[in-house]
Amino acid sequence: MTTVNLEHLAGRRVLSQRGKSIGHIEEIRAERDGDDFVVTEFHVGVYAAFERLSAWTVGVAVLDLFRLRRREGFYRIPWDKLDISDPARPRLLCPMTELSGMEGARELRK
Repeated sequence: MTTVNLEHLAGRRVLSQRGKSIGHIEEIRAERDGDDFVVTEFHVGVYAAFERLSAWTVGVAVLDLFRLRRREGFYRIPWDKLDISDPARPRLLCPMTELSGMEGARELRK
């Protein structure tokens, strides 16, 4: 089992398989496994930051005000779909089409 300090991942820019930035790691979800915690998924993008701050509706309203709202930019990345062998440069191991959007994505499509 590989051990990575979370402080080395939080806030890091995530690159797609093609080298394009898809956002920054805003939240890291983990579950207890005996005496340890095991990462289950990473939340990436500006909307993930709003979720972390419990400011989803306010954040979307601000983006609307400045006409900056877009559909991309909110991703849930399962732990096994992100290469963190170099914590300074996390990279997707799958196409972006395989990623799940954050809760509230339906709200963005309206």
